[in-house]
Amino acid sequence: MDLPRLTGALRSFSNVTKQDDYNEESADLMMKRSKLQRQISDLGLTWNKIVKFVDDNLEKKEVQIVNEDLKDILRAAKQIVGTDNGQEAIESGAAFLFKTFHLKDCVGHNERKALNQMFGPFPSSSATAACNATCRIASHFTEDHLTALVQRTEEQNSDRVLFGKNIVFSFDMHDLDHFEELPINGEADAQKNISLDYEKFLNPLEHFQESYSPDFKPVEKNNSSFLWYEVEKYFNETLKGTAEAPRIEDLCCTLYDMLASVKSGDELQNELFELLGPEGFELIEKLLQNRVIIVDRFLSSNDHKLQALQDNCKKFSAENAKPNYGCQVTIQSEQEKQLMKQHRREEKRIARREKRAGEDGEIGGEGLMCFDPKELRRQREIALMNARSVSVLNRQRDADIEKIHYPHVYDSQAEAMKTSAFIGGAKMLLPEGIQRENNKMYEEIKIPHSEPMPIGFEEKPVFIKDLDEIGQLAFKGVKRLNRIQSIVFETAYNTNENMLICAPTGAGKTNIAMLTVLHEIRQHVQQGVIRKDEFKIVYVAPMKALAAEMTNYFSKRLEPLGITVKELTGDMQLSKGEILRTQMLVTTPEKWDVVTRKSVGDVALSQLVKLLILDEVHLLHEDRGPVLESLVARTLRQVESTQSMIRILGLSATLPNYLDVATFLHVNPYIGLFYFDGRFRPVPLGQTFLGIKTTNKVQQLNNMDEVCYENVLKQITAGHQVMVFVHARNATVRTAMALREKAKNNGHICYFLPNQGPEYGHAEKQGGWESALLCLHRLKTRSMISSNTCITTKFN
Repeated sequence: MDLPRLTGALRSFSNVTKQDDYNEESADLMMKRSKLQRQISDLGLTWNKIVKFVDDNLEKKEVQIVNEDLKDILRAAKQIVGTDNGQEAIESGAAFLFKTFHLKDCVGHNERKALNQMFGPFPSSSATAACNATCRIASHFTEDHLTALVQRTEEQNSDRVLFGKNIVFSFDMHDLDHFEELPINGEADAQKNISLDYEKFLNPLEHFQESYSPDFKPVEKNNSSFLWYEVEKYFNETLKGTAEAPRIEDLCCTLYDMLASVKSGDELQNELFELLGPEGFELIEKLLQNRVIIVDRFLSSNDHKLQALQDNCKKFSAENAKPNYGCQVTIQSEQEKQLMKQHRREEKRIARREKRAGEDGEIGGEGLMCFDPKELRRQREIALMNARSVSVLNRQRDADIEKIHYPHVYDSQAEAMKTSAFIGGAKMLLPEGIQRENNKMYEEIKIPHSEPMPIGFEEKPVFIKDLDEIGQLAFKGVKRLNRIQSIVFETAYNTNENMLICAPTGAGKTNIAMLTVLHEIRQHVQQGVIRKDEFKIVYVAPMKALAAEMTNYFSKRLEPLGITVKELTGDMQLSKGEILRTQMLVTTPEKWDVVTRKSVGDVALSQLVKLLILDEVHLLHEDRGPVLESLVARTLRQVESTQSMIRILGLSATLPNYLDVATFLHVNPYIGLFYFDGRFRPVPLGQTFLGIKTTNKVQQLNNMDEVCYENVLKQITAGHQVMVFVHARNATVRTAMALREKAKNNGHICYFLPNQGPEYGHAEKQGGWESALLCLHRLKTRSMISSNTCITTKFN
């Protein structure tokens, strides 16, 4: 007999099931996966098998000579594959070279074609060196030995059985009638008579005994007191001697109401298990087997016990006439039960003493001291604290999450994690509308873009014509601020609060920085004149190229106001006089760290800084994080020591722990913290994840280029622009050449050719790789954000 199923509510809020150690299971699963990956990687011809084959079949003197040739093959594979993909990819490429040239004397057309398909464009000198080294190695062995080595590894690969291949499926469908009673304990009711009498169909209870098998004895005691007898037996075996055991009459009434209900056997099975517990398995089995007989004989019996039981059932049902809106499960520890008993006992004792004292006209002080509510409250709090530290079903849940609402934080993921479903253990799944595609090479998952955030009632766009004269001059040519800039406007333009802005790429964070710059300028305007010698503004950009771009942007915007913007980096040095004549400095973290570390000379410069703008503040988590952290700490130290006002503005596109960074920057989360998730993107972004399945490193690179080419071609033929990101700088040329070769071989090169304009002729004159990359960039390589698509390719 199968054990009764536990309800979902009981599983979610109790510890009735075994608390498995999921950490151990996770570690065991990772170990099995790594073991399986090692087994798969050992299939086929590997570099370790080649080295072992050489060591086992040659003498020591010959092994030393052959090892030099093996090193030559590795060096050739390193030049072909590249150093960015790791040693494993290089060894895999070397094994492929050995397999290709082990029976060849030179690099022929077929060999070049095979190498081109696997690696893409490759240097011919490396292929020739690998072929010569392989020929020297092959001269030490017979052709049969080399063929046996390659064929043996291929046979091992072919003997591998894929998961699910040896499973036999049966397509025979057996539909069961919804009202058909399944056989109990696996015993088929072979003697059951099937009748087509319509009267029996209308009155099944009257003819139940006629169709019931006389040889089957469902109960040991077939009289009218069967329910009473079984309940009494269960009571004596399990509940006798317990403090809060129910009466037999009450339990019989409850069981009869449940059996007489219209619920199915599965639903009734769950409720009976919740009522009787694991000790009542035998009783649950008997009650479900004889459900119809119990109800029928209970109604028609004249036994005095059952007559009294019927009266109790009527009284019990009358007392519980209120509607039952839901099943509530309360879980209490044994200590909490004892505290509740003591609480009720002390309340009754105090009530009796007060009643007795009221009759005598005296109040007994000793009786009132027996019950100490503070002590009970303290014990209750200790029990709750202990319960919080113990996970339910080994899942850590923050049941007491503080639902603090910050007015300018729009984080849908954080809101979802605060819901009762997530706290109760519900898993977060992919959104609806995803598309999956699975083939031999890769698995593809397409996630549609999220719906934009609805516009709130308090959101009002900010028009440039409504700003003061300084704002209109700086934003000349702009009609109004976008949605994010309008939300941030009041805090950025009219207050001195520190701010942290987290918004998607392209949302307009640079203009938010401009608002803070204009606010600082407005504070130093006296009688219509800007006092330029009273303030300095520092913009810290992560890279020199970005610093140069920001210098050009702010120079054009602030030129009508007469504000000078200069770049201060390792490549752009400024004299002391130029720094004094400059109101805004655009620098890098390392350069500004050097400037502010000086004890003499630049103290006056650091004291004039009134606004510090940190772009890409999420660099705190990377290698350059300590430098950025020292800048913030030094600025905050200066504010505390000099009691001067230095405003800090942090800008970031991706920042999951924005509350921690806001605390570090001394940002008031209720005023200066602004977080905008993907729903605020100016162009909605869809995502496509491609997982390459093969475990061979060289084959991974080949498949990755093939998948990349298919998706690039799909976007280009649709008229979109494409930008391909690679994992390393020197992989840029290799990927570009691979895409070009695939386009030539497939006849799609026309989609990659640029328009014959004047810029193309200039680029063609330059020659070299710059020409090819410029053509790719001019043509079809720009951000896929414009086509609402983002493609991420990864290895499984």
